[in-house]
Amino acid sequence: MLQDHQGAIATSVAQSAPLAEQRLVLRILTLWRAAHIGETLPQPAAMTVAATGDDAHNVYLLEIGAAEEARFAYIGETLLPRPWRGVEASRSVADCPRDTILGLASTHWHEIVERRVPVTRGGIGWHNAAPVLYRAIMVPLFDAGGTISAIMGAVNWRPVEVQDGTPVD
Repeated sequence: MLQDHQGAIATSVAQSAPLAEQRLVLRILTLWRAAHIGETLPQPAAMTVAATGDDAHNVYLLEIGAAEEARFAYIGETLLPRPWRGVEASRSVADCPRDTILGLASTHWHEIVERRVPVTRGGIGWHNAAPVLYRAIMVPLFDAGGTISAIMGAVNWRPVEVQDGTPVD
């Protein structure tokens, strides 16, 4: 009887307790969806870097200027390219080294501005001269007038062992 009772409790808990999302891109997408207030599109004040919690080190925030230029307002410490260490954020996306995970993940920001929806990317790329397998997301953040004023991005990766036939270019 006791075993049946414990099994019933375990089953009940397993059915009611939500599992913590393991994928960074889905955690960020969940935050973005939660930042919708009725018909209001997510605004930067509703989705901050602080709201990403432990993921903040893999997050970056772009400010979109009137001249369609994107500048980094925040770069998580694990994403900061080696040449930029010790430099304030506010660097142009155009200046970001393309052979880094930050350059790889942020280069598609125009697509988010055009489509006005979150976009995910993934695949094999390069980070600090080593091949990596990555997954990234960028989500648009809107001002009160409905214009995209910022984009939050997040990316994680792992090294890839190069073997004959591994497509890393």
